[in-house]
Amino acid sequence: MESTWKYLDNQFIVNTNTNFLRALKLSNYHDAALLMAQNNNPLFIPIYNRYHPLHLNFVQKYNDWKSAGGSQEGETLNVSQQLTIAYAKIDAWDVAIQVVYPKSTPRYKSIFPGGRKPFNQSGITSRVNAYQTLSQNIGADPALLTVKTDVDATYLILDTARDQQEGAKASTKFDSAGVDNARIAIMDMQYRDMAFILDSFYVEREAICNALFDLPTLRDLQQNTFTGTLALSENKAIVARTFVADDDLSLEVSTDVVEPAFAVSFYLATTPNGTDSTAIQVSVNAGKLHIKASAFGISDYGTHRHLTAVNNSGVVVQFEVDLG
Repeated sequence: MESTWKYLDNQFIVNTNTNFLRALKLSNYHDAALLMAQNNNPLFIPIYNRYHPLHLNFVQKYNDWKSAGGSQEGETLNVSQQLTIAYAKIDAWDVAIQVVYPKSTPRYKSIFPGGRKPFNQSGITSRVNAYQTLSQNIGADPALLTVKTDVDATYLILDTARDQQEGAKASTKFDSAGVDNARIAIMDMQYRDMAFILDSFYVEREAICNALFDLPTLRDLQQNTFTGTLALSENKAIVARTFVADDDLSLEVSTDVVEPAFAVSFYLATTPNGTDSTAIQVSVNAGKLHIKASAFGISDYGTHRHLTAVNNSGVVVQFEVDLG
């Protein structure tokens, strides 16, 4: 069987498979670049108009998926908390049962055949089901009616929490399918946009593709750690990168001067050496400052791509930026 001609392989889809975050970064960049291009060349107006709705749909699906994932995490935490509360009740139940059936009796052993292990080992489902089994083992014994009532109420709380967790898992899986379909749609359209550029701007194709597509992110061959020196009052463009709000950055500035009371300002700007964002102040010799990209206070991550450092101190400093 002959293999697919390599030029028919859509690298936008291939390189974002199972990586929604990379697709989001690629789409943020491409959408912003097309908006600028259509303002300069009317040929890009229909190209932008067909891409932008797909971009908005993907962003919405991505946010829904992220939100559902947070819900699942919260529901899982709720089940874990309820299991901790339930386990604390077993001592009281055990004492009440032993008043009627001492620990050495066959009846006691039939109620707790596995001791405490079923309640604190294995997975969540097995631990929740252990309370239902305990209720069934007690049965209709009138001497243990009060204990059984409390066990049944506890199991109901646990079973409800588990159902909510499973519902959150199902929602996450459903939203995952939705965001993946939206990913495929925007990556297909980027592939078609590339074909449009090759046909309409053949001579200038390389320059235009570099301008309209975030090729470093697509190839994922990006440097993540940057070091250098900042002279007095120097403004340095460190790197151009497409970020999203929850990307992590680590910033550090140091010097051999003893305890300088100075700081370096970092910006995520729309141009190299730009300062059109909230300034992040990093004190000299204060260790690493860990932030999210959202700290720069921007809304358009497609255009704010240029990480800039401005030395406000009175000394030469060294910086280290980690985007890993």
